[in-house]
Order: sequence, then structure tokens, then C-alpha cells
Amino acid sequence: MIERPLWGWAGTVKDFLSESSANWLDSLSRHHFLLLNQPPSGSQFEAWKDEHKVLSQSLRDIAIAEPQATNWGIAFEYELPLEGGRRPDVVILAGEAVVVLEFKQTGALRQSDRDQVIAYARDLMEYHEKSHGRSVIPVLVLTGAKSSKSDPYVQIVEPSSLAKLLLDGAKPGEIILDSWLKSDYQPLPILIAAARKIFQNEPLPAIKRALSAGIPEAVEELGQIVEDAAKNGKRSLAFVTGVPGSGKTLAGLKLVYERVKKMSNATFLSGNGPLVEVLQDALKSRVFVRDLHAYIKLYGLTEKVPSEHVVVFDEAQRAWDAGYMLSKKQVDRSEPDLLIDIGEKIPVWVTLVGLVGEGQEIHAGEEAGIAQWNDAVQPTSGRQKWEIHCSERLKSHFLNVTVKTHKHLDLTVSLRSHRADSLHEWVVALLAGKISDAARLATKIQGQMFPMYLTRDIDDAKRYLEERYQGDLQARYGMIASSKSHKLLAKYRIYSDFMATKNVRIAKWFNEPKGNQRSCCDLNDVVTEFGCQGLELDFPLIAWSDDMKWLNNSWQFTKFRAKYELEDPEQIRRNAYRVLLTRGRDGFVIFVPPDSSMDETEHMLLACGVGVLPASGQVSVSA
Repeated sequence: MIERPLWGWAGTVKDFLSESSANWLDSLSRHHFLLLNQPPSGSQFEAWKDEHKVLSQSLRDIAIAEPQATNWGIAFEYELPLEGGRRPDVVILAGEAVVVLEFKQTGALRQSDRDQVIAYARDLMEYHEKSHGRSVIPVLVLTGAKSSKSDPYVQIVEPSSLAKLLLDGAKPGEIILDSWLKSDYQPLPILIAAARKIFQNEPLPAIKRALSAGIPEAVEELGQIVEDAAKNGKRSLAFVTGVPGSGKTLAGLKLVYERVKKMSNATFLSGNGPLVEVLQDALKSRVFVRDLHAYIKLYGLTEKVPSEHVVVFDEAQRAWDAGYMLSKKQVDRSEPDLLIDIGEKIPVWVTLVGLVGEGQEIHAGEEAGIAQWNDAVQPTSGRQKWEIHCSERLKSHFLNVTVKTHKHLDLTVSLRSHRADSLHEWVVALLAGKISDAARLATKIQGQMFPMYLTRDIDDAKRYLEERYQGDLQARYGMIASSKSHKLLAKYRIYSDFMATKNVRIAKWFNEPKGNQRSCCDLNDVVTEFGCQGLELDFPLIAWSDDMKWLNNSWQFTKFRAKYELEDPEQIRRNAYRVLLTRGRDGFVIFVPPDSSMDETEHMLLACGVGVLPASGQVSVSA
């Protein structure tokens, strides 16, 4: 079987200039059909013809000024591997520079077009081996424009300026086209795709940032703890700490799968119902991923003994305290206490692994934190001996027990957001009201090509996302909002109340493609912090409401009745928005309702470095 090429046409500039336009168009058309199983539309043909005309003239001018440029490589419709058909219009290997061109038949600049070509360049820099360490230049060519436009992150040009831009951007040296086209490309998969790879026994991409973040080392250290417990008959309790999006869940899933293959039954537990539902749907299995609360009810409140010797559970710091357990299960004992009981039932040895996030407590009963685990393992009458394994920063939480520290059990780099290493710090500063700190961090984030936008028009936000991911078959974008946001948002047809979100089929919301009315990409159904925690989107639309608004130079919180009294309800609200703000991989857009009560919130977000999404989505550069 002959593999189809991942590009429509490729060769040198000399080859392109000598190729007939008919043959070139035929090659692009065949590629389009093989990729999408349908012929190109008439508008696509016209766009290609326009592109051919502009490039032919520009490259002829370049060949006269710099004859060696005829050896540059050029590729049309190059597919970014494993990216669901995402493909820039043209990539030119201008000496040692990689120039990414996106053509638009208009004289108007759309923010979505600008961000699209920036994202292509960013992903080539990050994941394409032969583009690493090279100058990668994003260029947006507006064929109907009469002038060029300056932008710090992308070159925006009209056709007659393209030749000069390419000559100026070229770097001495050469990139071999064939090697570049066949280069390894290893994008960072979203959690669900990564989980599928693990459980289909496929290797995960060796992403530079994932490797530097220490995930393989964390899994290896956990594996050694498990093997030591099995060999020496120990009861071990290990904790992996990490910032949102640092790969804790991925590390836990990988450990479970490796232990099942290697030596013993293992299971992954989560009290996050939506995460369990989405993972079970994606993996087509209810064996590896199970509901934490149901597991505790089955084994902690009965005499039943589980068969697993390795039990991984996420968000260990959010385990329910004794008071909440009493109100829910009529048992005056905390979940950590019951999980340790379960561990002591398992014959000979056991390793429990808790994944600990930062600022993720969003439910009632979740505020007691790690202190509960210290209480649960104390050497009281009848309690067996437990050995604690954790990073240095958790050591002080455990008293009167054996504690061993491991540097690789603390994951400090967020992998969720492409290249935006400072996003978590920015969110912390924003929620603390530290405007100047957030503004400084935002400048760095913008330089990392991670857009953060704000709009007062929900239709502009939706239009931007649909344009931004047009033709991207695997992109995941959708509306998320705080669970306490519904009164104000309902005025703008955004329904985040309990009944509306209860009816969202969360597995379908995350896993179904655009066109399915239950898909997040249709931008109809909303999920709250409870629905999206632990999961991720390429580009969330965050609907910000008045349950947490900026007023008189501080965050103000709406008070709500609760069945279970919260120790710090304001922190729970902050954590809800922390979850919402850290779901995005490519960026996010915040919708602030055009209600006067939210004006100061808009001003605060802008002061913290969030950019304004152009009201119409377009800026004319025709004149």
C-alpha cells in the first residue's frame, strides 16, 4: 500500500516556476480529495489560483534579485501530522528560515486569520524536529489589501510586498526539503487522546516540554515505590503534586496501565464524575478508570476486599472530610480515613498514589486538604504502618510517620497551554488582584503566542472560534462558566444553571465532532467548573459573571445558600475561576456581559493584560 503524501505539492522554487498551473492545481485537488473525501469547492479553486498568481510573481522577482533562491524548498498544503488535517497554505524554506504563509482573499484583517498563522508557526517551532532552533516566520498575505500592517508577532502583507519580505527573512544556509517534509512531528495530545494512546499500547510523543517537565521520571519513581512495596510487603502512600495541566492525571493513568501489564491489578479513581465519564467513553472501558466515591462506598463501607494492589486517585487534596461524609453518607469518617482502611484490607502489600493539584477545591467538603491524610495514617491503635512518599514541599504535612522525599514527584511545568509556561502564575496574580504582576506576566505570555482575549459581544466570541478552527476536524472549543453564574448570563442566552448543565451529556460534549448538537464545538451547551475540571479544550469561551466581579479595587463575591457550610466560600469561587482560566491549550476568550455592573471587571481584566477581541472580528488594511 502506497502512503499518500502529507502535502499537495512540493519542490524547489525553480520546480514551481517551471510547473504548469494546471498540473499544480491538479496535484492540490487530488490531495484535497484524499484528505477530506470530497473535491475542492469552487471558492477553494479561486483561492488557489489567486495564491499561484501572487507567488509566481513574487518568486520570479526574487529569482532575479537572488538567483540562489531558486533552490529554496516550497510546500503547499503541508499537513501537520496527527493534527486532524490542519495545514498552512504554503511553507517556504528560505535558506535556514522557515516561512509560513497563509493567504486570504480579502483586504480586511480578521483576528482569527492572524492567530491561525501564528499557531501554525508556533506548532512548527515546538513540535517539528527539522524546524527546531530555526527562524520560523508567520506571514499573513491579504490579496485584496493595498498596504501592509505592522504586528509584533506576524507579518501582514499585501501581494507586492511579499518578495521583499521573503528576501529580508531568508537566512544563510539550507534546509533540505525532503528531510523537512519527512521530519518527525510530535504534537502534545490532549488528555483524552493521550489516554487512548496509553491504553492502545502506543508510545506517547516525546515532547520536549513534557520530557523537561519530568513526567517520565515521576512515573519511574512511582514504579520503584510500587516494586519496593511488593517486594518488602509494605503499605505505601505516595503523592504527586503539580500545577494545573502539569500532567498529573497522565502520569497516574500511565502508572496504572504499566502496573496492570507488569505485575498486578491497578485502578485509577476520580471523584470528578465528568472526567470519569469522558475517559470511560473514550477508552471504551470501565475497568481502568472508576468513580472514587463509588469505590469507597463499595470497599470502605462493606467487608469487600478489592483485588487491586495499586490504587491511583486524583485530586487527593479534595477528598471529602468527615463532616461532609456524615451529611452525604451518614458516616462520620473522612474519605482519606476510609481509603487507608481499604488499603489495609488488601493482603500483604499496597501502594496508594494521590495526585495533588493546586487551588482545585471547588466542592463543599473539600477544604480540609492534605492534613486529612496525615490524620488517617497516624500510628494509632489498630492502624498498620504506612510509609509516605512525596516531594519536599509536602514533607512538613506529615508527622509521626516515615516520610521519604522524591524530587520528581513535584510537577511544576504546565503542559496544557502550548508554550505559555507563565499562564498558571498569571492566573494566580489575577485572582489575587495583583494587577501589575499579572500585566508583566501577560507580556511574556503574549510573546509565547498564547492569545488571551476579552469581548462584550458573545456573537463575536463565537464567530472568532468558528473562523479560527474552520477546517480543523479535531479542534475542541466550547463555552464554560461558573456554576454560580446563571442569573446574569441567562440574559444573553447562556444557560449555566443546574438543570441546564445537568442535562449536558459530558462525554459527548468533549468527544463528539462539530456538527453534532451535543458537541462543545456547536457552542450551545455550557459546562461549569465541575464539568471541565481535569479536562482541557483547545480554546475555551469563558463566560464571566457577577458571582465574582471586580468592584472598588477588589474582588466581590455573591453570597449563596449552601447545604453544607463552607469554611472559605470566597476561595471556592476563586478556585472555580482558576479552573475555568486554565482549561485552554491555544488560548482563551472571555465574554464579559455588556451590563454596567460588569464594567469594572472588564477594566480589571484589560489592565491585567487580556487583549480586546476586535468588535467586528475585522480590521481593514485596504487603504
